Amino acid sequence: MSTLGLKITNSKEWTSFSNVSAYLRQGMKIECLEKSGSGKAASNLFPNIAYALLTDPKIGAGDAVGKASVDKTAMAIAAKYCQANHFYWDGVVSEAVNLREFIFENAGFILCDFTIKGGKFALTPSLPYDSNFVIDQNAKPEIRALFTDGVVRNTEVTFLTPEERQPFQAVVLFREETPNGWPDTHSLRIRFADETDDIPIEEFDLSGFCTSRQQAKKFAKVALMLRRKVDHGIKFETTPQAAMSMEPGQYFKFASKVTHVQ
Repeated sequence: MSTLGLKITNSKEWTSFSNVSAYLRQGMKIECLEKSGSGKAASNLFPNIAYALLTDPKIGAGDAVGKASVDKTAMAIAAKYCQANHFYWDGVVSEAVNLREFIFENAGFILCDFTIKGGKFALTPSLPYDSNFVIDQNAKPEIRALFTDGVVRNTEVTFLTPEERQPFQAVVLFREETPNGWPDTHSLRIRFADETDDIPIEEFDLSGFCTSRQQAKKFAKVALMLRRKVDHGIKFETTPQAAMSMEPGQYFKFASKVTHVQ
């Protein structure tokens, strides 16, 4: 809790006083996984916030989840990834939420995957990165497995509808902070250079936590690429031996000679 004192010296001009707003420069102190050594400090990196909510019994679900059920090493990598790419989460958790849904939803805005590996929760970067944890746009993801018709069965392919594949312009809302003042909500619009201005607009409201234009721009670009590149989904069964080297969030190739109509 925070304590704020307000002194009113001229009471004749005040008839009611229902609420007060304050600008908080820092949040509560939590463990910063991107830093070596012990100690707590305020942090706006979402992996640190997620780790605190999962492990701290006072502000989160530490009594139900705890440190034994969270992959701290993976969380530290995700925190360094967010710091290197300027992905921040300057938001407020003002009411009770479903913690797994909250982390899963917000992980996508920092280009991470919320995974469960070996019964442990973790955040994993969705895109390849270099030795400094900066997203490498020229790198290809590491392929961990190859699945063919010989090791799979009950293959189902679902093609997206034309509406789900329609090109769009991404409009992202983000917040610009003014110290000791009111924030301003800004927007940016991004589309492919070969598209026209008359295509539909889809809005992504990140103003509740995003205070970086760079972060909003990167998220919009990824959203546009996913819409252009992804046109179908696949579901199949395989043997434990064929998937032994796979973990959630990793990439694999699938090769099939069967014709999939729908």
